Amino acid sequence: MAHRTNFRNLFYITIGALVAAIGLDIFLVPNKIAAGGVSGIATILHYTLHVPVGMTMLVINIFLFILAFLLLGPAFGIKSIYGTIALSMFVDLFARLFPIIYTHDIMLAVIFGDLLTGIGLAMIFLQDASTGGTDIIAMILNKYLGFDIGQGLLFIDFTITFFAGLFFGWEIGMYSLLAVLVNTNTIDYVVEGIKVSFKVIIISDKWQKIRDYVKNTLQRGVTIIDAEGGYEGEKRKMLWIILRRRRELVRLKEFVREIDENAFLTVTTVKDVFGKGFKRIK
Repeated sequence: MAHRTNFRNLFYITIGALVAAIGLDIFLVPNKIAAGGVSGIATILHYTLHVPVGMTMLVINIFLFILAFLLLGPAFGIKSIYGTIALSMFVDLFARLFPIIYTHDIMLAVIFGDLLTGIGLAMIFLQDASTGGTDIIAMILNKYLGFDIGQGLLFIDFTITFFAGLFFGWEIGMYSLLAVLVNTNTIDYVVEGIKVSFKVIIISDKWQKIRDYVKNTLQRGVTIIDAEGGYEGEKRKMLWIILRRRRELVRLKEFVREIDENAFLTVTTVKDVFGKGFKRIK
């Protein structure tokens, strides 16, 4: 089972690295868009020193991994190292396969390049891996100087886009800054959209039927809690349910509406759920 899980992790990391590399090679790098991170540094060095983007990314990341090991401890696993190598190799491979510029419209390059790289990196992050990068620097700044990690990453990315403007012109620098913002939001949207689950609390006189529907049809667990109404003091049963998918939530709401229109139902989103039927606690 563990081997199957590891293979699945590596498979999704590979696909994520492939998608991200296509976004870099087809849209961002040919238009000199340095969208922050190690790829942004490698893009600047590619045009100033004429070195391959993927190999430069790999060299920088090796240095950062060594720095992380020395200053932060062995916190980065084999999956992150694999993701770093895979992305670097794909970037140089696709640079040879797709040597032409597919669009000279920089806004299109920012949008489609960031969509592809954001989706690809999100797939890697969802496997509890990373591609190294400037987040290591941000973690070092956090540990030794007390910088917030998010603010540290923004500072580093803004610095990279500043140098992109310095070398390639301020218009490119502004597009690079826009690419940083779009890329960050794309990754957050994909990761949170996939990881999100739903916590449902239901108070209903038909609680037995709802419980049976959740257990037998949706095949989800239900916790039954004894509750007391604060206004009239009457004893009630409250159902506490976690659903993994939005379509399960839709089906549950339709069922409750059919059998008890007066039911009290609340829904909140939760980012992480651990336990049987969900993720293992690591």
